[in-house]
Amino acid sequence: MDILSTTIQIISITGQIFAVLNPVGVIPTFLSLTEAMSPVRRHKIVRQSILTVLILTTILAIGGSLILEFFKVSVFSLQIGGGVLLMVIAIDMLSGLPRTKVVESGEEIAIVPIATPLLVGPGTMTTIIVLSKTVPMFSLLTSIIIVAVLTYLLLRYSDLLIKVLGINGIRAISRFMTIIIAAFAAQLLYGGFTGWLTSWGII
Repeated sequence: MDILSTTIQIISITGQIFAVLNPVGVIPTFLSLTEAMSPVRRHKIVRQSILTVLILTTILAIGGSLILEFFKVSVFSLQIGGGVLLMVIAIDMLSGLPRTKVVESGEEIAIVPIATPLLVGPGTMTTIIVLSKTVPMFSLLTSIIIVAVLTYLLLRYSDLLIKVLGINGIRAISRFMTIIIAAFAAQLLYGGFTGWLTSWGII
């Protein structure tokens, strides 16, 4: 694969992971959880959260194949299951339902609920595992790092972003990310069912 093709692939993977992670949609919750904190403490929470996200996603990327082999799950089955799960998540997000119903307070919020399940939830986990079986590892890990950096910048300067875009602007961008998630879910379902039918000799 040449440099141009690799670059295009990384951009595509980055877009998929970023949409499922949806850090923009986490900004209002993040600000509400940290509004009483000093800037120094808030920035520490951001660093801890992103480090946790980076560790979790990297483990899923590298260990995705082992997870599938251990549970004897085919890529096609994971695509269908993941597609259904992502579609449900997209519908929930479009209807305005929160991605987590329990919110903690204090230093632990960096890991729970910000890093997981707000950022690295079931949808993100499924997406990373599917990608680990369908795209080159270099492209996947590069995309994960890019998404982690983008997420760090968005949370680090979230208060400024709210001032510029407003809460309605943030919600609009989050809704757009939800549409991308739904499209990715549909693609997973298509790939999974096509793979199943092909393996059965139907098509």
